[in-house]
Amino acid sequence: MVVRGPEQLPKENKVKDHVRWLKKGFATPALLALLLVASSCGGEAPQAEQNPQSGSVAGADLPDVQYVGYKIAHHMGLTVGHIRDFGFNVFDHPPIADYQSFVITPALDHFYSKAAADLRFGPVVVETPARDDRYSSIEIFDMEHHAFFDQVTGPGAERFVIVHADYEGDIPEGQVVRSASLFPFVFLRTQSFAFNEDTEADAIRRRASMSGETGEIELPDPADTQALIQWTIANSNPYPQTRDLMAEAARIYSPEVHAETFESLKGFLASGGVSGNVGMFEAVDHPASGSHKFRAAGTLLGHLGFPVHHALYQQIPMNQDGTPLAGANGPFVVTLPYDPGVDLFWSVTRYGADTFLPLNPADIGGHDTQAYNAFNTEPDENGNVTFTFSMEDPQDGTYWMPVAASGYYWIARYYGPTARLNGNTAKDIVYGGTALEERFSTVKF
Repeated sequence: MVVRGPEQLPKENKVKDHVRWLKKGFATPALLALLLVASSCGGEAPQAEQNPQSGSVAGADLPDVQYVGYKIAHHMGLTVGHIRDFGFNVFDHPPIADYQSFVITPALDHFYSKAAADLRFGPVVVETPARDDRYSSIEIFDMEHHAFFDQVTGPGAERFVIVHADYEGDIPEGQVVRSASLFPFVFLRTQSFAFNEDTEADAIRRRASMSGETGEIELPDPADTQALIQWTIANSNPYPQTRDLMAEAARIYSPEVHAETFESLKGFLASGGVSGNVGMFEAVDHPASGSHKFRAAGTLLGHLGFPVHHALYQQIPMNQDGTPLAGANGPFVVTLPYDPGVDLFWSVTRYGADTFLPLNPADIGGHDTQAYNAFNTEPDENGNVTFTFSMEDPQDGTYWMPVAASGYYWIARYYGPTARLNGNTAKDIVYGGTALEERFSTVKF
């Protein structure tokens, strides 16, 4: 289709274990020990860009209590795993993800640094480092997986002071950020121009620091979905929109219900029900807040993602005729503007539809191309850049994204979206003028 416009396991067994547990709706032990992120990509029902509270695109809706339960169990299960491995107020600096990394739809254009803050004893201070002209940012999530603070950082060093909403003591100097949760999650991004080979980006992010008093704590079992939800209730100021749903989830949201919810959400993703991040990560009381369903789906298509004002994400799961993308279905070619209308940068990244991960090079002829952006592409004479998703190299001057015979989807990420982006997004170009245009209508800035 052409469109113009566990740690000790061998690596191969770890991947199989991840997929097996992912199908059950749970994180693997290896996932808990590695990245807590899926990068920074999110999703919403296509209609939600016009009406965030609208229903699903395909399939019967489950009760909202299951979506709320899923989102919290997913997020807090990973958070508890992080705390067990690293403690509080300590940054982990994992490598950029690959097919072995056990993250969900990871962004490959920047490094992550992540930490769980402990606000029980007072303020926690985060100091972000000075940098060169690359992008960096800080984002903070509450225990319900709402992004309640995000900001581009630098180029000079900056200081952020995180305190609980009810804290009334002395506050150190710095930009104050108040949290409704005692254990918010802090997420730093540092742009890489050479993936894991960018030693300068890696060095910059490792200069970030975090300080604050902490102490012993009894953590819930990451596999006990109801205990995770109850722990969240006990350590967060409630939102009126989710208070009663959380209380019900703490009572009925069993691992079996969790697995059922996962299968439903996976089908929702495969049908194209989630295609962007509008209303996905803002707090539930934000005017742009989306439905509980696509908030839950967003944890699969991008844990710890940005609100749309910071970055617009668009999932492309099918061609303009509605056929799911798969190497066996033939090449998919798309031409996008090299300068689409962003203040920061853009990227295009491809993932396996079953694993939500970058592809194993062994499955694509040994090739390791997983992402493109403005730093490894150049515009043609018309100011565009053309990508070919296919099993064989087209050798026609387009940028080749190798795929396997199985299904895949790709994500266009637009950091610093502006009004110039209107009409220039991947969804505008792939689905504009087709029967899917209304279904995949895009947000306007």
